Amino acid sequence: MSRMVEFYTPEQVAIQYELAGVGSRGIAAAVDASLQLLLFAALLIIPWVLLEMSVLPPWEELSSEIVIAVLILCYFVIIWGYYIFFETVWNGETPGKRWMGLRVIKDGGYPVDFRSVVVRNLLRAADTLPLLYSLGMVVALLHRRYQRLGDMAAGTLVITHGRERRLLEKTLGETRVFRLLDTSVLSQLSRLSKDEYRLVQRFLERRNELPAGLRGEFAQRLAGQLIEKFNYQEPALGMDHLRWLEELDLAFRRHALGITSTSEPDASAAPAEPPPPTPAAVSDGRKW
Repeated sequence: MSRMVEFYTPEQVAIQYELAGVGSRGIAAAVDASLQLLLFAALLIIPWVLLEMSVLPPWEELSSEIVIAVLILCYFVIIWGYYIFFETVWNGETPGKRWMGLRVIKDGGYPVDFRSVVVRNLLRAADTLPLLYSLGMVVALLHRRYQRLGDMAAGTLVITHGRERRLLEKTLGETRVFRLLDTSVLSQLSRLSKDEYRLVQRFLERRNELPAGLRGEFAQRLAGQLIEKFNYQEPALGMDHLRWLEELDLAFRRHALGITSTSEPDASAAPAEPPPPTPAAVSDGRKW
């Protein structure tokens, strides 16, 4: 079973990702489980210390129902909140995934969003059945994209982001792809909100469903709002707003994956041949 998956961006650039295997995902899950255990132990130790310092009332004065409710709440927050928090804030990574070089992305190659993170992690309870992720491991081994139940419901994949970084650097080099975006925009990509990016993404995905005139008008309006936000100077002779949005979509993906452009030339490219020498003019002795 091949571990490579390929997607085409709206600008028809192929991006390949290497799917994470069950082994690396299992190690990442073990690291995260260890950290969760430490967090749970800390939550038990802190109240004990406060009791010893007489900050909290003695255990005898506390209702057993309240203690049980607090423990259940802490368990839920640590088990589900841990993954939801880190995968949202760290763009599809948890401490265990980051240590193993893994990342969660949406099916299609897009950065993961909050809804997908919540869905895939709420179904984690089903994947852990009957014990130690047994069901999730079996489903992932049988699936051609190594997806567990939570991944299938949320439309997500787990990839190794070291492999796709090399492919993206080779395929999506800034000097060969970005013809309209300049450094002023590329340095401000963090200002592009996820809602604005999703709007650009939806437009590029459905642009072929629009008539040519309406497609150009909508691209100009959408690009105009973002051009004003980035203080981008349009060329005096005009520009292709659709192409500008395509490059912005591509640049945001690179930024979300933590890929930095490089100004070094491609070593695999053949060196440019020097221009042929210009023949020297031959004088016949006459003065002109």
